[in-house]
This record gives sequence, C-alpha cells and structure tokens, in this order.
Amino acid sequence: MDTSPGKRPTDRRELLLLILLTLFIGFFVTAELLGAKLFHFTLFGLSPASLGFSDTEFVATTGILAFPLTFILTDVINEFFGKRIVRQFTFLALAVNAILQIVVQAAIRVPARSFTPGITHQQVQDAYSLALGQTWSIVVASMVAFLIGQWLDAQVFTYLRRRTGGRLLWLRSQGSTIVSQWIDSYVVIVLAFVVLPMVSGGSPWPMATALAVATTNYVYKFAIAVGSTPVLYFAHSSVKGWLGVELAERMAHEAHPRDPE
Repeated sequence: MDTSPGKRPTDRRELLLLILLTLFIGFFVTAELLGAKLFHFTLFGLSPASLGFSDTEFVATTGILAFPLTFILTDVINEFFGKRIVRQFTFLALAVNAILQIVVQAAIRVPARSFTPGITHQQVQDAYSLALGQTWSIVVASMVAFLIGQWLDAQVFTYLRRRTGGRLLWLRSQGSTIVSQWIDSYVVIVLAFVVLPMVSGGSPWPMATALAVATTNYVYKFAIAVGSTPVLYFAHSSVKGWLGVELAERMAHEAHPRDPE
C-alpha cells in the first residue's frame, strides 16, 4: 500500500489534502486579483462574429488565465475526498479572498512613492489603482458566481460518477466543468456589469455587450476544459502514484460510497 518506508498512508492523505487546498485557494485568489485587466484574442480563427456577435475579437478578463486551473483541482478533490470537501474548500477560498480584498484596498489607498526617473508618485499611484482596483460589483459577482459554479460542478461530477460506476473520468470531469462554467460565465458578467450597477444607480452595460463578453469567457473556458484532459489524467495518475493504488481507490470509494458496484 505504502511504497515509501517511514511514511504512513494517513500522512500522505493529509499532505495531499493540504497541497490541494493550497493550490485551490492560490489559483482562485490569483484569478480574482488578475481580473481587472481585459484582453482580446481570437481562438484558432474563431471569433465572436462566428457566434453571431458583431465583434471581430474575443474580449475576456485576464482572471480566466488562472481560473481554469481550479477546474482540474475541483475534480481531483471531488474524486478522492468528495463533494463535502469541495464545499469546504470553496467557502475557505471565498473567505480568504474577502479578507485579502481588505488588504488590497488598503494597499491601493496608501500614497505611492516613486524612485524611478521620469515616473511621478501619482503615476505609480494611478497605475497601481488601475491594475489592482476592482469595483465592489465585480468582487461580489465573482464570488457569487464561483459559489454557484462550484456547487453545480460538484453535483454534476458526483451524478456522472455514480451513473458511470466510477468509469470514464473524462466524461464526469469535462461534463461537470462544461455545465458549471456555462452558468458561472454568464452569472458573473451579467451580475457584475448589468444587474448590480442597475440596482446601485451606476452605468450598466448593454445586455448585448454583457452576453458577448460572457460568451467569450465561456468559449475560452470550454476550450481549456477540453484541452486539459491530458493534464487531468496526469494529475489523477500522480495522486495514485503518491498515495498508492490501493489507498487511492479506497479513498475514492469512501468519498462516493453510493456508487454502483
């Protein structure tokens, strides 16, 4: 069961849980901090115009460069520890992000000082504020969307795992990600840029613009989800190699005790 002398199975299990928690929170918080910047791109010749929109290029937040990595982590956590742990990790990630927002906002507000020739203190202050400053609507919307998406991902993953008897890893992983991120992508954009600004008296985006950006984000996430299948299998094989096949299979069974035999 344990191929490493002196290392107990429980030690390996606990260390794996800590590693997954660290990476999960790290990638989520990173995605949140990066989300203030927008970038444009085409995807192998595919553009919004190909999907019926007027834009010739996709526009997405840079947060989606880090956020898809949480997809794989969510599925690995669910596979070996169950959806209860996924929920706990989700709440912890949201709590860490909420606390860090206080620190980030404080860092934005303290006055900047520049020692770079030709760059004024105010330019540093403005650049820092622009790079890290996010409106409360974006922060709230992203946290709500993440909570809904994670809940849906865990439900679909568990359902598909049960229906397939633990087989077809790619199906339960990609199926849960594709469904959950479809909801997440539209909730975060529409809530952040249409609903909350409208409620607070701000300047909401036109719904067509919000749907175009949400579609962009989802197309990117869909492509990443499909393209990351080899990474998912590598992650699973690495976990089994670390834990030992017997322990890994026992953990998966304990995490999903209602799977058909």
